[in-house]
Amino acid sequence: MARIATSKAASIKDVAILAKVSVPTVSRYLNDREHVSAEKCERIAKAIELLAYRPNPIARALVRERTRSIAVLSTNTALFGQSQTIQGIETSARHLGYSLTISVLADSSRKALEHSVQVCLDQNPAGVVLLNFDKIGNETVNYLPPTLPMVTIAGNRDKEIAQISLDESESGYAITRHLIDLGHRRIFHVAIPGGGGGYTRLNGWQQACEDAGIPVLSPIEAEWDPESGREIGRKLGKDPQITAIFAGNDEIAMGIIRGLGDVGKHVPEDVSVVGFDDHPISKVWNPGITTIRQNFNGAGIQAVEILNDKINDIIEGRGHTENWTKYIELKGELIIRESTAKPKS
Repeated sequence: MARIATSKAASIKDVAILAKVSVPTVSRYLNDREHVSAEKCERIAKAIELLAYRPNPIARALVRERTRSIAVLSTNTALFGQSQTIQGIETSARHLGYSLTISVLADSSRKALEHSVQVCLDQNPAGVVLLNFDKIGNETVNYLPPTLPMVTIAGNRDKEIAQISLDESESGYAITRHLIDLGHRRIFHVAIPGGGGGYTRLNGWQQACEDAGIPVLSPIEAEWDPESGREIGRKLGKDPQITAIFAGNDEIAMGIIRGLGDVGKHVPEDVSVVGFDDHPISKVWNPGITTIRQNFNGAGIQAVEILNDKINDIIEGRGHTENWTKYIELKGELIIRESTAKPKS
């Protein structure tokens, strides 16, 4: 029997078309032949021989072992943004029939990251969602095999990786612009850990200050603990020239407001303070915090949907499609509350 000459390796879809069966039927033939009729088995076998089809070993592993599990990698699952994102991931995964495993990346050292990733891979996940909100998340990409379906959330716009971007730079620009439009000309930025890079809220603050022709003051890096924000608020509150502070997230903003109060400064009468993320407590804080509302939940949902498409690409023999480099932006929303006002004349 002569084989059919092809310019590229035959896919499972090619076999299905030639055998006049569905792709799932070919997949069942390859992995669990008992559930395929003898007549269809014969047609599929002939099509495989004619096309010289060789099953993708990764696809077979997905079908046999990995199709029902998704791994989530994150540095800190207790933070508001991460927990809300994971909630969206869980909702979408459950809807699509996947179980979920969560691995915490607690250390940026090479050995620790390699171990964290290997523990994740040992679970044979169908794919990975990486919450790439900081430097550790950024480094983790280098330890994941390129053949494993993956989607990152946040990230640095790597054209080779599927991503959900929360467009933090534009949001950082918008909230800084709000302070500038109120008349503030000395705006400090208190950054979240690992907050540098070209597509971050810190970058947006810097760009807005440069465009307005006002000083780009050296940013201050806070810890995730709001108490570090309180200490920073106490220090900045002693500078009579400061009229506005942009905190890297709402929890840090809450600490800063408390610290300013410790040294006799009132918000917003003496100093305007803005946050980021729209934590539920930010609207009931005293005063209510001007912030950026981010669609964390939606990011988690869409990440799993893209990941599911990538997994199906492998199972159905399509190889790398546009799903593997898909890029989606979810823009933030400026929420103006009582923590900002015009500076004293």
